Amino acid sequence: MRRKEFTLRRTKNGEVRVVPMTPAVYQVFVELRQERRLDTNRVFLYKDKPIQRLGTAFKAACRRARITNLRIHDFRITASTNLRRAEVDTATAMKIVGHKSDRMHRRYNTIEPEDLHQAAAKLHI
Repeated sequence: MRRKEFTLRRTKNGEVRVVPMTPAVYQVFVELRQERRLDTNRVFLYKDKPIQRLGTAFKAACRRARITNLRIHDFRITASTNLRRAEVDTATAMKIVGHKSDRMHRRYNTIEPEDLHQAAAKLHI
């Protein structure tokens, strides 16, 4: 919390990765921290026990919220796309989302029609 970042210890490629929190996410965690149990350093629990499998918990939460066609991986795609839209340089964006190659980073960036319109609007010819 002091560094305003998450440490991801179990990643797809097996490497530990540090991801900074946005100000809004940090604020949510500040509020959660005030409400969490003091006998554990975990933020999220299920039936008073730490969540063991994020995928299982995520699928159950989506089912309860009646959300379909959403995968955990979609958040990585969204993060990659949003970093590009925010004009974060490619090397920094790749480090945050954990991409090792430009090819993979490009694959995860979604180009929507609005992106094309915004690009055209930047041209003042």
